Order: sequence, then structure tokens, then C-alpha cells
Amino acid sequence: MKQLGEKALHALYSIRRHLNLHNLNPKLAIKIFDTIISPILLYNSEVWGAYIKNDFNNWDNSQIEKTHLRFCKLYLGVGKKTTNIACRGELGKFPLIINIYKRLFKYIIHLNSLPKEALAKQAFLISKDLHSKRITSFYGNIMDILKSYNCNTQITELESIAIQTLSFIHDNIKQKYLNFWKHKLENSSKLKFYNTFKTEYQLEKYLSTIKNSTERKALTKFRVSNHKLMIELGRYQKIPREERLCEICQSGEVEDEYHFANSCKAYSNQRENFYTTLRNKLTIIIDQAQLVDIMKSTEHETILSLSKYISSCFTERNRYLEIGIAVS
Repeated sequence: MKQLGEKALHALYSIRRHLNLHNLNPKLAIKIFDTIISPILLYNSEVWGAYIKNDFNNWDNSQIEKTHLRFCKLYLGVGKKTTNIACRGELGKFPLIINIYKRLFKYIIHLNSLPKEALAKQAFLISKDLHSKRITSFYGNIMDILKSYNCNTQITELESIAIQTLSFIHDNIKQKYLNFWKHKLENSSKLKFYNTFKTEYQLEKYLSTIKNSTERKALTKFRVSNHKLMIELGRYQKIPREERLCEICQSGEVEDEYHFANSCKAYSNQRENFYTTLRNKLTIIIDQAQLVDIMKSTEHETILSLSKYISSCFTERNRYLEIGIAVS
């Protein structure tokens, strides 16, 4: 798997040299990954897929998924340390282990269709015999996969797997990942803000709506907390959460996403312009709930206004930090 990951990463960087990923429509970028990079990563996975550790947490450390995540982060324009579940979530991308299992079970259907004299079929039957003797085998590993996704009550032997049962298996695996994703999201202190508005596992509309790559990247970083606000910077400096105060203004408030977007006096002009563009939709952002509603919005104008606002605030913040002046 390491060799496949390295080859795929080389191909990804080669594409990157010829294409500016940030300027591509997200669906096109994903299609390029799925048609060029993914086949390299999943080469022969219908066989070795039976031997990988079935664990969503550990899977992120595999060379295969690391390459997948590298693509996600390159396209989004976020840092390498950005939370994996958020990066895949923004693009509506599932971990490649799910694709591997889909290929694996399609291969089982193929093996079931082969005549007994075929070498692949004979190897399959030998592995079944080993499984019956409680010896680790290809057949037994796949049965364990079915059990881990609660499919073993419906499918008691691999010979019963057919095209009709493939969607049942695939849906069960995807649902288990969605449950895992939601649990991780709800229990992540880093993604506390993201959890308030990210309710659907799908490709986010803003990624195709915003054409300005700088503004789109600024909004993405704001959404997934890949920024340098004190709420995040203080995490790495081991500053208690309640002491991660805004250094741009003298309010004594924690510099989190809500303070940054709603109340920091340093961005009063930008905020006023933002309110003006949305005057038909709201008068003023007065609470956290209203900001969450705006973050959830799929309206074209709202998305563009929000990205422009967030980007301009980050630019202004950098300017204040450079000149070393706090706003009173």
C-alpha cells in the first residue's frame, strides 16, 4: 500500500504542476481524482482489501488515505494539520476504505460466477475450507468485515452475495462511517464551531459558487478552524480556552469565530458593509444562532457576501498585527 500511495502522490503533484486545483470546479477536481489518482491507489484492492484493518480511525494513517486527504486539503487550500473529517466533509468525500470494500464485494460476485475448475475459484474454495477450520484466510477476513458492519445476519456465507445484496452492504458501511463522523464531530473541541452548521454530509455549495480563490479559501479556513485566531493558536500554545483573548481589540473576549465575525471592533467597517449587502435578509448579527444560519445558507448572494466579509476581516486582522496596534 505504501508504494501505491507514493505513486499516486507523485501523479497528484504532477497534475498540480499543470493545473491550478483552486481554480477548478469542485466536481471537476473530484472527477480528476476519481479517474486518475484513485485507480492507482486502489490497484488490486479487491484482494489486499480483505487484509486491511477495519478501523476508520486507523485508516486515516494509511498511505492510501493520506494521499486522498492530501488531495482534499490541496483543493480546499487548508493546512496539513486541518482535521481530516472536516476536509472530507466539505467535499462530501468518503474515506477510500469504503471504495475498497465495494470493489472487494464486487470481486466476490465475480468469484461466485466462475466455474469450479477456474484457479481463482479453487483458491476461493480453499480459503473457505481454511475458514471452516478456524484458520485465518481471505474468506474468513471478509466474513469478519460483514460482521463488523452488521451484515452477517443477512449474509451467512459469501456465496450468497449477489448484485442485489451489494447495495445493502455498501449502504451499511456508509451509514456506519456517517455515525462515526457525527460522533467525532460532536466530540471535537477543535470543530466546535463547524459542528453548529455542518449537518449534511455533502459537497458544500460555496465551493462552486465562489470564483475568487482567495475569498473561498478564507471562508473554508474559517469554517474548519484552520486559522490563526487565538481560539486556535492558543491550543498549540497550551493557553487555557478562557484565556485565549483577542489581541486586536481590548474587549477582554475570547477570540473565537463568533467574536471575530460578530463583535470585534477592529472590523466594524467591514461588518457594516456586510450588513448592507444583506439588508433585505437581516439587520444585524446579534447572536450566535444568526451567524450559524448565515453559515448554513445556500443563497448565492449570501455566500459571496460572507466570503468577501470573512476574507476582508482576515486581511484587516493581519494589518493590525503587523503594525502592532490594538483597537480600543
